[in-house]
Amino acid sequence: MSPVPGSRAAAALPVEVGSRFGSAVRELREARGWSQERLAGRAELNRSYMGEIERATAMPSLATAAKLAVALGVPLSHLIARCEGSKVPQ
Repeated sequence: MSPVPGSRAAAALPVEVGSRFGSAVRELREARGWSQERLAGRAELNRSYMGEIERATAMPSLATAAKLAVALGVPLSHLIARCEGSKVPQ
């Protein structure tokens, strides 16, 4: 069941998705043994912004999410599926 627009659940959804996305990026980065700096360089992003994404204090655009997916060597759909809570292999 989808959250009702304007409800507390609907308001929490972006925060939850941002947190899951950041966790998915961190897990994939760490599985490769990379620093935030290395991933940021590969994705042509600022290292401090990388940290903000992983901590869910910044919500990346779809274009930025695509850059991260390419840098991590996974399809964007794989990265999105991970933040939806789907169990997708690393």
